[in-house]
Amino acid sequence: MTIYHPELFKQLLESTILLDTNVFSTAARSLDLASFLVLLRKESNCVFATIPSVIFESTNGSSSLATYNERLKYINNTVDAVIPTNFIDDIQDFQVLMAKLNGGNKAYTDFLLAACLYKYRHTNIQLLTADIKAFPPFFDRLSIITTEQNSGHVVNFGLYHLNESSYTKALTKALV
Repeated sequence: MTIYHPELFKQLLESTILLDTNVFSTAARSLDLASFLVLLRKESNCVFATIPSVIFESTNGSSSLATYNERLKYINNTVDAVIPTNFIDDIQDFQVLMAKLNGGNKAYTDFLLAACLYKYRHTNIQLLTADIKAFPPFFDRLSIITTEQNSGHVVNFGLYHLNESSYTKALTKALV
């Protein structure tokens, strides 16, 4: 069973949803989450995207070429776009703020996902991740989605977007 707010599909109408590594790893162990992702795409007409480092993390540790190809095929069948992250040098203010406010999180993939939310903040883009505490407070959590893996283990996902007003306030304070 996957539990979500009844208005979620309306909130995400025609949005781009970035998928983190833990979405792919959980969907591989949860028919509920995999089915929910299909329903989400159908009901909200959203686009699923990810970044190259998520693909790397999701295929890393494959015990064979067959396993690697299986994981890559699932990712390719799930996402509509892979967003390049070569824009990082263009957002130095964001890098400085993240280093000051989120220095405890050394995960480069988390930084890149957050950078995508910042870079494309004027579009309808959100991040789906189980790393609920990985991002600083200028990222608002729009919703929580709870799902159960086949093993019975419950996983909570947050759906995040950048709050530009909170970002601007944090940047102003950090640069003083």
